[in-house]
Amino acid sequence: MRTNGFEGSNIEAKPPPPREQIRALLIDDDQDDLSLIDKLSRKSKQLDISLTTCRSVNDALAALTAKTFDVVYVDYWLGLETSIPFIHGFAQKTQTPCILLTSLDEPDIRRIAFRAGVEGFLSKQEISTQAIESVTLAVLSRRAAL
Repeated sequence: MRTNGFEGSNIEAKPPPPREQIRALLIDDDQDDLSLIDKLSRKSKQLDISLTTCRSVNDALAALTAKTFDVVYVDYWLGLETSIPFIHGFAQKTQTPCILLTSLDEPDIRRIAFRAGVEGFLSKQEISTQAIESVTLAVLSRRAAL
């Protein structure tokens, strides 16, 4: 039996709990951002995020037809248009939560996105492994409570 170094203690050393497996779709037209989110998500100590990446709404729609996802991360600005029409349509058709990613951390953009159907928000300027974990866990736990 292992102890924590204190005489008479019988606290056993336990392995860390397994990371929760999450299937995620990431939609972003910027390859650097796709790589960054992938890199950060791999560092998660709480979540084992299996990330599928797409650079367009059309590619995302094909991926959504082929696979089931637990969460969708989508960039606000996709090339020549916003992702708001996609988010609105997606939220109407599915129970899968959508989280907005953007470099444009403005109250109006957040408001529009939440009204369209996103359930979480991540600022690309403040993105970190812990931010991804926190928002993802919050959104998924809210869904589990429904």
